[in-house]
Amino acid sequence: MKLGLFALLLGSMLISCKNDKKVSAPAVITEYSAPALDQVPVTNIKLTKVWQSDSTLMTAESVLFDERQGLYYVSCIGNVPPNKEDGDGYIATLDQRGNILNATWLKGLDAPKGMVLNDGKLYVADINDLVIIDQATAQIIKRINVPGATFLNDVALAPDGKVYFTDSDQNTIYVYADEKVKLFKKDNGLGGTNGIFVDDETIYLAGFGNGDINTIDLASKEITNRAKAAVPGGDGIAPWEGGFVYSNWNGEVYYITANWEAKKILDTKASKANAADITINPKNGELLVPTFFDNRVVAYKIESVR
Repeated sequence: MKLGLFALLLGSMLISCKNDKKVSAPAVITEYSAPALDQVPVTNIKLTKVWQSDSTLMTAESVLFDERQGLYYVSCIGNVPPNKEDGDGYIATLDQRGNILNATWLKGLDAPKGMVLNDGKLYVADINDLVIIDQATAQIIKRINVPGATFLNDVALAPDGKVYFTDSDQNTIYVYADEKVKLFKKDNGLGGTNGIFVDDETIYLAGFGNGDINTIDLASKEITNRAKAAVPGGDGIAPWEGGFVYSNWNGEVYYITANWEAKKILDTKASKANAADITINPKNGELLVPTFFDNRVVAYKIESVR
């Protein structure tokens, strides 16, 4: 998402709130059994809607599954534009049926977007700060200002514990390690760095501006273009059985095969529901889609097609 998309939109809405910071979540609803690695590759996936939250999640941007507690964190920008330092952004929590556990688990952010969890801490991108939050107390531990950043967006946790995050306006990727933020890569050819996923060797990127899918080698920092304009308005990324699910902020979701073919699997543009920073719950095989201006999170059961 970018500022230009919202210039004509009103951003003042009312939400219902809860102040209690403690939450209790139900057990996982249904268990998903991952297939054997030697199975036939997935060629596509089908989605079936299973639930949606109510519409009080003001500008719901990103959703993150906490496997340990069995709940979801949802970052809510609040009033737009989404780069305004207005202090009305917050994080809510949901159970696995979409019920709101705590409407304002943490308040006082500006425009929170991508999130990751690591070692009891929640890392959140917030315009020009990386915010670190203690899960146990729902208190901000520190805000790390990133000089030159103007639209920090998605966040990913690497297997080695490093936290990578993007700046969509600056075509930049940063890395947080050893309690310091450093520039990892800046390249205008990345087309508006947004969604990010990191494994042992590679960064996977969604380009918001040009819709390209790119990868970056962690060791050499070499960029490889995998698909041109495959996902317009590229936002979130989630791995799924050898491929990836990518979202288009405008209201589409695509399955990207192992051969980098893009196949549209969801289109909610007609109902004016966006598809922002998605996630997949690996415990029950559900895709979670925050709908931004529709102020909800929607869950879809995934069926792999082989």
